[in-house]
Amino acid sequence: MDFLKCNPNQWYLNETKYLELLQNEEIWNQIPLLNANELHDLQDWQLVRFRGMIQDMHGPELYLEKFTVRNTETAETTIKFGKYVDAADCKPNETIEECPSTIPSERHVYVAVSIPGINPWVHKLEEDKYKLPSSNPSTSMQNNLKRPVQEMEVTSAKLSNAEPLDSNKRSCTHPPRPEETTPFVSQEYLLNFPIPNPSGKVCRLKIYKDTDKIKLNSVFEFVGFLSLNPILGTNNDDDMNGLESQIHNPPSSLIPRIHCVTFKSLSHNNPLVTQEKLSPDKMQVIRKELLILLTQLMCGDELAAEYLIYHFISQVYLRKDFMALGKFSLNISNVPMLENIDYVQELYKFIELLTTKSHYLPMLLEYMNELNFVPKKDYNADRLTSSVLQLSDNTHLVLDETKLTPGKLNQSGVTGVRALSNTIKNQKIMYDFTYYQLEYDCDIPFLVLSEGKSMLPSDVHVILAPETTHLRTFSEILGAARHFLKPELLDDIRLYLTSARLTQYDLSDNVLEMVQNKFVEMRQSGHVTGDDLHSLLVLARLVCISQGKNTLDEGCWKKACALEEARKERIKYRSS
Repeated sequence: MDFLKCNPNQWYLNETKYLELLQNEEIWNQIPLLNANELHDLQDWQLVRFRGMIQDMHGPELYLEKFTVRNTETAETTIKFGKYVDAADCKPNETIEECPSTIPSERHVYVAVSIPGINPWVHKLEEDKYKLPSSNPSTSMQNNLKRPVQEMEVTSAKLSNAEPLDSNKRSCTHPPRPEETTPFVSQEYLLNFPIPNPSGKVCRLKIYKDTDKIKLNSVFEFVGFLSLNPILGTNNDDDMNGLESQIHNPPSSLIPRIHCVTFKSLSHNNPLVTQEKLSPDKMQVIRKELLILLTQLMCGDELAAEYLIYHFISQVYLRKDFMALGKFSLNISNVPMLENIDYVQELYKFIELLTTKSHYLPMLLEYMNELNFVPKKDYNADRLTSSVLQLSDNTHLVLDETKLTPGKLNQSGVTGVRALSNTIKNQKIMYDFTYYQLEYDCDIPFLVLSEGKSMLPSDVHVILAPETTHLRTFSEILGAARHFLKPELLDDIRLYLTSARLTQYDLSDNVLEMVQNKFVEMRQSGHVTGDDLHSLLVLARLVCISQGKNTLDEGCWKKACALEEARKERIKYRSS
């Protein structure tokens, strides 16, 4: 039997064998990737993959994993399975028998969205690799999948996913009943993306095991059976109001269901990364090319370019005593205001080109007053309303403070600024559950570009020192930078940034002793605090991994100290 064409029952009966097959990455990658394909090119109950971020968690569902049905005409009994399917598969003349062989069970429901902020080049590589040849499905299937949201069977007959075991004989289905009259909600409201994503997809996941491994905002690759039947997806729950019913039973043409058989956590979403690692020598060569590029984009300022590299490869590597160690939010001030060129937007185009996930946020007054920065529980719809800050780890958020204009922040704007400040300082996002607040850990690298020092906090503040010739010829510099980024070099830089971030880093006892001695010397020669030591250790780590090294040496430590001295000297000079 073709592994990729098995159905839920076949999987249930051969689960151990099939899971072993999926340990082979080559076999895993043969499963069609939903992110790179349209729904009308896939089939109902086809085995698919989906890469996404957990955006919401719903309550558990009860279902019958195994049960016996009796034919009311012939009195024959048959054992059937309800795992990995929406509802009990019974014919009109069959009823479920309650007997010792019946196994009730529980599955958990999650909402996953395409990774927020995923950059176009990543999506294109996924499509190039995993796009299926366009198929010609039957007319009925096309109609089911392409009908607009307003025409879907929100008011259709409903099937029970799992009935209470309160009688010896029960019908497998319920007859149709009309839905309460409720205004249809918009497609945008149903999709509930944290940030706009024209090519993004949303899936409702039914997960049967290892749910303790699933955390909000984490990124996974799921494998499971795709369910597209609009009627089977509905739920006969008298306690649901009309709005909640639409949210929890969305049109399958817009938000399909996936019954997951397995999943794995993703530490990155860079399709260029392979098992073969970049050598330290190769990483240093790529680093030099990247430094040349960023120095030009920083208007000739190599110091700012150095710090930008470290910002790109930073991540929270440890949480201790309520501190997020490794965070490296960067504020670059003195950003040039050029005629006919929006410097920040032009810079962001390159950031978008180099990183796998990013988002540009101009801090316009109307944006700050209107955007939702805090995820909030909507009890009427029984769902979590997403926000700009509901992002997966290592999503580069670029804040353009040069767009600030005079005016007054309303209450929403004040809340947004407070949320941004808290997230930058603590790498935690506050979620609003109306009656209480909850903090969730995050790892969002913030880059704030401003004219003066930002009103937002930062771990590192670099005052840009642009060269006059670069300011006069910046338009030509942009063209030269695009020409400089040949496809091979561009892919090398993309691979380098991910590889550097994933480098396993360690501090040996000898290195720690060296650092302690150097720090004592610094304390004796000037005013240096424990915070300065922490900042230097973070920066030294980034200097080290940027060169492909996995342990600190004296050379990297000295470079970190020199960089900090030069950075602080600029600030001291400007303030004097």
